[in-house]
Amino acid sequence: MSRKKKGDEALRKVVAEIWGESLIINEHNIEKFMLESNTIEGESRINPGDIEAVESALPNNIMMIEDILEIHSILGEYLKEDWVGRFREVNIRVGDNTDFPEAKKVPPLMEAYMFNFDKMDSWEAHNRFEKIHPFRDLNGRMGRIIWLMKALKEGYRFGIPFLQMYYYQTLERYKI
Repeated sequence: MSRKKKGDEALRKVVAEIWGESLIINEHNIEKFMLESNTIEGESRINPGDIEAVESALPNNIMMIEDILEIHSILGEYLKEDWVGRFREVNIRVGDNTDFPEAKKVPPLMEAYMFNFDKMDSWEAHNRFEKIHPFRDLNGRMGRIIWLMKALKEGYRFGIPFLQMYYYQTLERYKI
């Protein structure tokens, strides 16, 4: 067994001991997930479309670029911006970070991303998505929805308040 697989299995075991073997995906837990996700972004509320966006992704409903665009559209509908649900057409920065691909490179990068999507685990899918940063905004929330969908498919079971700690551990493991 590879070192990565052993590490994944050990992490699953610790998580199961702490949080129990199963996570029931229902509106209450999805709401908790999005509240935790939004907290990472500095918001302490559920936004319109948050619950529906997660429900659209689960279980395992991201198969094509159109699925990602549709979920982003649902997630950002409340913003009432014309760029919601479309890949960015401008170069971006997040704080001082400008190390993102040029806007014109986003569509082919996302094509390659989706070509390999089924082969990626939750960490890789999330971190490759964040490295591309395909939207003008809401990339973190989209990435966490992708991460949740993949993590649940991989068999991870955890309590939602665990999200923030686990999420940052996955970022540390992949190091963008």
